[in-house]
Amino acid sequence: MSQGNSPSGKSKSGGGARLSVLGVILLIVVVVGIGLSTMKFAQINEGERGLIVTQGRVEGVQEPGIFFRPFAPFTNVEVVNIRRQTRTIAQNVASSDKQLYDIDIQVDYSRIATPEALQSSYGEIGVDDSQLNAFLDGFINDALKSASTQFTLDQALSDRGGFADRIRQFLTSKAEGQRSPVEQLYVRLEAVKVLDIKVGEQYAQLLAEKANLEVQIETEQKRREQIQAQQSNNLFQAEQEATVALTRERGQTAAALEAASRESQVRAIQGRYWRENPELFELRQRELMVEMMQNGNMWFIDPNTDLTLLLNQMAGSGSAAVVPQPAPQTQPVAPEVTP
Repeated sequence: MSQGNSPSGKSKSGGGARLSVLGVILLIVVVVGIGLSTMKFAQINEGERGLIVTQGRVEGVQEPGIFFRPFAPFTNVEVVNIRRQTRTIAQNVASSDKQLYDIDIQVDYSRIATPEALQSSYGEIGVDDSQLNAFLDGFINDALKSASTQFTLDQALSDRGGFADRIRQFLTSKAEGQRSPVEQLYVRLEAVKVLDIKVGEQYAQLLAEKANLEVQIETEQKRREQIQAQQSNNLFQAEQEATVALTRERGQTAAALEAASRESQVRAIQGRYWRENPELFELRQRELMVEMMQNGNMWFIDPNTDLTLLLNQMAGSGSAAVVPQPAPQTQPVAPEVTP
């Protein structure tokens, strides 16, 4: 009988196979263990970005979602907050007219979310918000001090929007050979607002007195405007009354002139008829009266109407007219003389 077919040979070959299987399993376990121990997993939420850093170098930016990479022992994911954030600064400053006051301002900002800006910000500032806020607070304080020296206290109180715009201007303006503060911090200004300005009691009293004086001035101005309006109304009414009176006087004058003209014409006609033939004039008047009575018409004539002009027109046209009898002339009675 040969040795290869002996029971001891079979047992040796079976043991070697088992050892090889165990070795493979052990190798797989080791590989899986190494993969699990060196894998990188990160959850990136909305309003965040993930900086994929391998051996200290940013190799990419992870958008919101899940980042997973096995066998990455030298890779880290740094989460960066790109949401809108708010900084509130309170400071005691001096105005251009040497008045001290406390001012509270609010600055809203957010990180610039482009990959280039995030990569540069990581290299210069890091991803920690507290470190970014420390730099930003320093720039805001400097801008606040510079802006306060360009406004008087009254101007700061009355023009808070202009004060906030000046602070924004300092934060976004470039100095000689330097980038602006927001460019250095890779942030974007969302809003700058003056929350409150607090002054001392003495100045507050002066402001109250000034406000009362302004109210009095405004009231006096309105009263003066009312008086001027009333005067203008009275003047307009007087002008209208004067115009009406002038028009009436002109009408009366024109009527008087017309009456005088007619009367002069009447007297001229009467004089002409009397000079030519007084008997014929009286005869013609009687004939007209007879014609009027024969026609059977009753004429009502204003006793003050002088129809001499009508008589003159009808005498020229040959038509009949009614002429009132001339008033009898009364002879003055001579005074009696007693011997």
